[in-house]
Amino acid sequence: MAMEATCKLQVGRDQYDGMVRMGADHIDFAGATKFRFRLAEIAHPRREDESLRFSFHGNPVKITIDSVQTAEKWIDQVLHPLTLADKLGVQENQTVLVSNLDDKELLSSLADKKAEVVSSLSGPCNMVVLGVERASELRQIESLAQALRPDGAIWIILPKSVRTVTKSNVLAAAKEAGLKQMQVMDFSDNRAAYKIARPTAIKKKRRPGGNGSKQRSASSRTTAAAPIKA
Repeated sequence: MAMEATCKLQVGRDQYDGMVRMGADHIDFAGATKFRFRLAEIAHPRREDESLRFSFHGNPVKITIDSVQTAEKWIDQVLHPLTLADKLGVQENQTVLVSNLDDKELLSSLADKKAEVVSSLSGPCNMVVLGVERASELRQIESLAQALRPDGAIWIILPKSVRTVTKSNVLAAAKEAGLKQMQVMDFSDNRAAYKIARPTAIKKKRRPGGNGSKQRSASSRTTAAAPIKA
């Protein structure tokens, strides 16, 4: 989950007030001027009291946040960025189906989690990562959903530059399969990831012979006495 805070930003000699947001692989600043600092391009990161300092493309950067504790969390994420498996929410020893997606970074991060990676439906799995480049490929979602464990999720990976399949296509296919969109994130510089999963419906259970039974009886009497409208 992204972390946000108000801050003072200094890039070289220029200073700005605004909001800074730490994402999985970048830091965004929103103010009079907007900046994006990709974690992979940050050099020499360090914390000085409540400030985060680093070099970005040769420019000294200082982000002053409102607390030392927050600055500590941020520098920890800069020094130890999340892997792809972390971003997707994969836990150790889970079973992950990777389909139509050749990504060495993803497979390496799954290996670090000791995840069991499968390429075809062979049993219940915790997560599905499906690469999609055409809308017709979304038809697989319904059968893939049937292989998910109750708390499982499907990540749909789309190229950002391809127009043959869109977010609307993903939402429509998810709805048809009885799933809903849960999250959107950057999978990489040129690919976006959409998480879909089963909706969590909380139903109140009525106790036998309790108020629920009385309410049902009263409701039945009212319904029987009510006039029927054509």
